[in-house]
Amino acid sequence: MDMNVQYLSFFTVQSGEGSTRQARHEQTVSGSEYAGSALESFLHEEFRKMLKRKADRHPTSHKSATKVGQFIVEEGYELGSNPNYAMLENLRQAATAEALEQAAVRLADAYAGTNSARGGVLMLVQLTVTEWSSQPFVLAAKCDFEDHIVTVGSSEGELLRQVNRAISTKGMKAVQFPHMPQEGMIEPWEVKIHQASHASYFEDFLPYVGYPETKREAAAVEVVESAREAVLSGFEEDSEERIAEEEVLEAWANTEERTLQNRWDEEQVKEVSRPILDRNPEVKLKLKLDHMKIEGLLEDFGDRLHIARKDDRYVIVLEGEAFSFDKEASPVEFLQPDDMSAVFERILSKTTNS
Repeated sequence: MDMNVQYLSFFTVQSGEGSTRQARHEQTVSGSEYAGSALESFLHEEFRKMLKRKADRHPTSHKSATKVGQFIVEEGYELGSNPNYAMLENLRQAATAEALEQAAVRLADAYAGTNSARGGVLMLVQLTVTEWSSQPFVLAAKCDFEDHIVTVGSSEGELLRQVNRAISTKGMKAVQFPHMPQEGMIEPWEVKIHQASHASYFEDFLPYVGYPETKREAAAVEVVESAREAVLSGFEEDSEERIAEEEVLEAWANTEERTLQNRWDEEQVKEVSRPILDRNPEVKLKLKLDHMKIEGLLEDFGDRLHIARKDDRYVIVLEGEAFSFDKEASPVEFLQPDDMSAVFERILSKTTNS
């Protein structure tokens, strides 16, 4: 990847709390000063990793280390009205070292004022990747100070020498603007961030950026919308029946405690599930029968996971080829399973006696 740094501005973020924390400008270097320097050998590969790092629009969890955010604007307003976008765009469009330094100072001061900011080195980089796009990118990379660093001394009288305020590229946090979901595809509405999963460095720094739902949340929304579309399609627009059904679906969608609705037969459930699985085959299916928890995939329903009813009791049948048990030993591991007809006979006998 042919990556060319145009400008790079360094800041040291001083320790402190809130408004007492400061970002001190150290130096701004041009691309010609950066090329072939010790800085290039130290940082260039890390910058390349940042640009190549993939991020799902719908992460597996809110604590995912790498995520994509979208700038938030009020309805009817343009992208430039977002202050976070304007701050990053000014840095991206800077055509001289002086212009970049001015934009970098404003950005560094904003970062130093966030609650989660810590001491370290903040690097603001403008670069281009000619094989991907003629547009420049901006990276805001943060290295924390490393404590208890020593080196071998250069003289007999100083065998070990302590190094204050050392930094390394390990655990480097970064903001990339704009996001590039695919090579050559630029998304000016999006920004990519990477940070320690337990931290919120850049969410605090970029308060006017929103983040998409997780895969699980997105799947839940899709399930609700698919169910609504499938059910309401059978009613006339604005009919009393449709309005009543919409109220039922709205109540169901906003209920935290999910229970069996007893409304659709198995084929209807499969019909609603089909477009959901076409888009995302990995949609989870989690349910609980009394104290017993079951976790599988939505595609298992009706194929390897079956739900039946006898009077006021429910039966779940799971099909599979092999068992595995957790680390806690159980006598069940020695079982030689009965024939299924014998098991069903016992279940039917139990429900009848009850």
